[in-house]
Amino acid sequence: MPEWMVALAVAVAAAAIATIPRIVYDRFYYGGDMLESFVPSWHRIGAELLAGRWLTVNPDAWIGGNYAGEAAYGLYNPVNLANYILAATFENLSVAAFVIMAEFLALFALATYLLCREYGARRGPAILAGLTIPFSGFTLFYEAAGWPSGMMAVAWVTLFWWSAFRLSRGRTNPLVTFVIGALTVSMGNPYAALGAVVVLLGIGIGLLAQRQFFRLLVLVITGACAGTAALVTYLPLFLSVDVTTRAGSTGIFNDTFLQPQSGGLAGMSSPSYLPVIMTFGGPVEVIPSLYLAWFVLPLLPWLPWGRILTLFASAEFRRAHGRPLISLLVIAVVYFLFTFGPSNVGMFRWPIRLVEYLYLCVVIGLALAMSLGIARDRVRHRATASAVLIALGFYLAFSSSPALTLRHTLFALLVAALCVLAYTGWRTRGPNALVAALVLGTVVVAAAQVWSLTHDVERDSRVDPASTSVLSEQTDRYQGTVLQLADLDDTSHEDVTAGRILFGNEIMASSVEGSINAYTGIGFTEFQEALCMDYRGAVCPGVYAALWQPVNADIPIPLIDYLRVSTLVVEHGLVPEVATAPPPPGWHVTERSDSRTVLQRDRPLPLPGRVAFASDGVRVLSSDTSAVTETVRVAGSGGTVWFARLAWPGYSATVDGEPVDATAGWHGLLEVSVPPGDHELVVTFRPPRQNLSVAAFGAATVVVLILSVVDAVLRRRRRRLSAETTRTT
Repeated sequence: MPEWMVALAVAVAAAAIATIPRIVYDRFYYGGDMLESFVPSWHRIGAELLAGRWLTVNPDAWIGGNYAGEAAYGLYNPVNLANYILAATFENLSVAAFVIMAEFLALFALATYLLCREYGARRGPAILAGLTIPFSGFTLFYEAAGWPSGMMAVAWVTLFWWSAFRLSRGRTNPLVTFVIGALTVSMGNPYAALGAVVVLLGIGIGLLAQRQFFRLLVLVITGACAGTAALVTYLPLFLSVDVTTRAGSTGIFNDTFLQPQSGGLAGMSSPSYLPVIMTFGGPVEVIPSLYLAWFVLPLLPWLPWGRILTLFASAEFRRAHGRPLISLLVIAVVYFLFTFGPSNVGMFRWPIRLVEYLYLCVVIGLALAMSLGIARDRVRHRATASAVLIALGFYLAFSSSPALTLRHTLFALLVAALCVLAYTGWRTRGPNALVAALVLGTVVVAAAQVWSLTHDVERDSRVDPASTSVLSEQTDRYQGTVLQLADLDDTSHEDVTAGRILFGNEIMASSVEGSINAYTGIGFTEFQEALCMDYRGAVCPGVYAALWQPVNADIPIPLIDYLRVSTLVVEHGLVPEVATAPPPPGWHVTERSDSRTVLQRDRPLPLPGRVAFASDGVRVLSSDTSAVTETVRVAGSGGTVWFARLAWPGYSATVDGEPVDATAGWHGLLEVSVPPGDHELVVTFRPPRQNLSVAAFGAATVVVLILSVVDAVLRRRRRRLSAETTRTT
């Protein structure tokens, strides 16, 4: 069968296996940041794209609306944008999340298979590696289930590793690696950019060891050109960081949060092992984050270690095959150091995020070792060693969570039974049967893990609404900009499930026009402090009283008017007096239930567009507004205009075409001063240094196109000279 067909079959098989967790638990791929942040935003961005609008900023989403500055949405990545359009077509957001995560689990499997083959693994072990690593503990239970940006990152990095390794061996064109590298870097997760750098470092050191200086030059130029995609993706973040809650993310320190210990690797084949790591729920994990695969450690005694040592003792083998493996060793060492290093290195935090990259190196090495065959001698000794390793995994699992002893026992027995099945298949039907048995065991174990974890953990947790219809039913009577006063700790699970109280970006997947409450990965410090608002949009009780007070002496209107709020949702658990109090002047109650009161304005705000306030000397005549631009006609003796837009870096203003300052005013809202007279004031948002970033990427593309032609010509010439030399000899 052609190699491309096998690779495609691996991807299809991985996508099929990815359906099993969803069959076991239909919301498996809809938890954590997936539901609070990513999928609702994907849905809103995709809907805007379908309407012909590509938004770098969405003022209607307030602290969560700087899509370019967040970087995580990867607005410049065409694959991302296609997936956002896809997400917008789904009524059920959990289904959208599953489809997109199945796509990237399949890409991860395909890329791993190709990478193993490029390093020299046989087809069977490479297939096994491809169908193993996507369903390891951290990748499946953390990334695919709740941190989709990380899932996308590791899939793209693996594909880039394959293409860069092929480029280093002269087997592909620089343009291919450049395109994959640009997609990798621009997908929006900084660990993807870090991964690309680590891959280039490892392969580059390998080329130096082989004295392949021209290939090294080609690789460096191609990698540097692909790296210019980081400018358009991350420069808005770095140039905006001073106004965000990430401004202090510098230095190296260790608070032990999500920092695994190297001893936990001994439990990588125990499906129920819950590492002792400080996590969101306490000092012990609730998911098997350091699990790799049930067969990895039990298989070690059966590898042909004698043959492996003999091969590496051979100078001829080291020259032909050992030096290319230097890149694998370097990458593995770097990721080992990162995975078990400090918890915070600058803006990079929570080092357990890198364990899947380390495990990728492990499965490549395992595939290479298995390609040399399975040992057939000393069966009893090898079986005993496997049994000891299974018992060790059971003991580690028991030690970390003794309350789950029955579960640990059942999983240990399951692993032992699967080992017997795999051994029997190998002895009776050969290596292909062994691979099939190991893959089948992976499917069975994954299903058992999902069932046991969701049965115990997810059953009693809150279930956020996944239906856009449900979200819209609860919000379709809302008008204009919505502000919700609620705190997650005071909210019942029933109110969350029904969509009466919404946190994060969930409301952005409904029919509302705009919401001040949103999820943000970067924040806007001054605004969030003014509203006592956290990264998910929860607020403090005192905000309600502050809403009806004047902003300051220069802005003598209530804060709620300054924010242009037209609908106010108040949770009784946070502000109990609202449940029985009459509405403030100018407002009326549209809904009052046991858990919330919904207030709306009696009449629209007097100022047009997104104009929040104008000083006494300024009359606002009209406003033509869009997400990224607002054109305002003003008259009078001059003064200041404030906008209901957060003053993200990237805003600029002109008066009659002449540039004027656009600065952060009270509570971080955009303010612009205008001179006396009749004028046209235009405010525009453009990601900082976007022109420079796009120009750099365009220049890099031209360089790679030239390099691709040069490399192709030189490779063709070398092949011709080699052929002529062969004929003459």
